[in-house]
Amino acid sequence: MHFGLLVGILVLLRLGLFLFFVVSKGEYYSPDTGLYVELADNLMKNQVFSLSPNAPFAPEIFRTPGYPAFLAFLKLLGMESPYWAVFFQEIIYAGCVWLFYRLGTTVFGSRIAKIGTVFLLLEPGGFTYPKQLLSETLFLPFVIGSVLVVGLYLRNAHWRYMVIAGALMGVGALVRPAILYLPLVIGVTLIVFDYRNGRRWLHAGVLVLCFLVVIAPWLARNHHHFGKLMMTGQQSNMFMNYHVPLVWESAKGIHFNEGWKIVHDRVDRAVREREKSIGRPLSLGERFELQQKMAFQELARYPGEYAKQWLFGILKTMNGVNLTELFHAFRLHVDRLHFFQVQATDFVEKVTIFLKNQTVSVLVMVVLRVIVSGFALLGVLQIMTRRDCLLWIMMLVNFYFICVPGPIGYSRFRFPVEVFWFIQAYLGWLWISGFVAQKRQHDGQIAAVGSGP
Repeated sequence: MHFGLLVGILVLLRLGLFLFFVVSKGEYYSPDTGLYVELADNLMKNQVFSLSPNAPFAPEIFRTPGYPAFLAFLKLLGMESPYWAVFFQEIIYAGCVWLFYRLGTTVFGSRIAKIGTVFLLLEPGGFTYPKQLLSETLFLPFVIGSVLVVGLYLRNAHWRYMVIAGALMGVGALVRPAILYLPLVIGVTLIVFDYRNGRRWLHAGVLVLCFLVVIAPWLARNHHHFGKLMMTGQQSNMFMNYHVPLVWESAKGIHFNEGWKIVHDRVDRAVREREKSIGRPLSLGERFELQQKMAFQELARYPGEYAKQWLFGILKTMNGVNLTELFHAFRLHVDRLHFFQVQATDFVEKVTIFLKNQTVSVLVMVVLRVIVSGFALLGVLQIMTRRDCLLWIMMLVNFYFICVPGPIGYSRFRFPVEVFWFIQAYLGWLWISGFVAQKRQHDGQIAAVGSGP
């Protein structure tokens, strides 16, 4: 009864915030939004996935088609206003909460399902990203759904759940390619936990195969245009334009912004030289390939610094907060210094300066995030003591999305697995509570013996 009342209150709160967002003309645009809107417009008007305004259309490979197709579909139905997209994203998020509760009750048990449901209704990212024209909310059901369906498979051992999970991750990859290697991680984990079972090998293969079947048309399209099986050029962009400047910042004392400019100049010069040598312009795919090769060569010169920056990035992703994005969405005034704008090259000094320039509310959220992360790390100890394949998969999925951003440390990448990270933190809380209770009981027994006759 109390759970139902609390959920009802939180749903009404979400509804009230959505209405306030629309009435107050909240801010739905973010730096990445423009590309999605342009791709959606061209997809609807010209039936091509391209940023080119006129023919001949240059095929787009930097973004995947999932989210632009969602926006284009709404426009095709006459829903031109971005607030329609926000409206349906709110419905999608509510659907994810319902899905988690219904399937989570079977997979995790009633208690964790209820705690996770309340968390989803309170989580700041859940208030923020449905109100942004970004792919996060559309990506969410495919991540949550696939993990829960794998959980159903572990409870029922029927191959149809592998088909569903693989298909969900495949569609998810077309929305956000960050999920690309997750089916392999899950498949290997399933096999390791029951490697003597031939059916488990077969079912893990079905999972990966269904994933590949879904993304195959997109890979074939890119191979046709660029001569290479590639999902996206985003990884090339990240390695060269973000990883390299961050490593330079630590290894050479060059501030990130300056390093970013140097990188751009080097790439442009290398592209011109390559085009001159082959006598034709490079395609976008070839440019990404050249850029990534240059990045790997440069990063290989600083393996120690690169590893350190990865660790710092993981810490940023684990403990970053979405509160400032929420303020932005509701057009609330917030003074903040972007992490990459901090004029310092030492990570600890940069964090110190960054925190000094944040509001009290942001600092409170940072503290809460650190506490949750601490318990989540303790949850690793709880999970490692239990031979529960689903908990291991959940843990690996959590660390997968936390590690994927690499040195840049992007809390947006953590958003799809927030509820699973919270469950891991809850398990950590249970572990430390049990440890403390056991110690108290032990101390009490010693005291009782010591006070005996």
